[in-house]
Amino acid sequence: MERVLTFAARFLEEVREDISRCKMEGSDAPPMIRSVHERPGHATPEYRTLTIPIPDGYGGLSPDVLSGAIAKFAAGKKPDCLLLAFEAENGDGPLLIAEARCRFGTRLFWMQPYTVTDTRVEWGEPLNHGWNDPGSEEMILDAAFSSARPVAAGA
Repeated sequence: MERVLTFAARFLEEVREDISRCKMEGSDAPPMIRSVHERPGHATPEYRTLTIPIPDGYGGLSPDVLSGAIAKFAAGKKPDCLLLAFEAENGDGPLLIAEARCRFGTRLFWMQPYTVTDTRVEWGEPLNHGWNDPGSEEMILDAAFSSARPVAAGA
């Protein structure tokens, strides 16, 4: 879990910077996904970050559509870990939502409100104190690892 949290924290910093840049340019940041591949014999993993283009008029894209597209990508690439971040709206304003999922069964999500002023993005405190286990709640990234079985700690 610690390794996934390290990947996720680094990814969130990049996503926050992208959202801030986009908001200052007057646009929305597209959903982003990072694929992590641990390569035997290499000290560092291979990262691949992709933006998911959303056509005009599809701002409220169904999570099922996004989940299916990510699962299709994962079926061919077989990542060790996937990280997803996207903007959403709730009743109180904009929200950064992120998910982290690895092939060993670690499942985490993050929600953080923010506000946009004329000169910058101000980040609120993460909801529920940061990264959380979703329990039985389904995540968008779950379909990408539907055949993965959790591995017991120490196995």
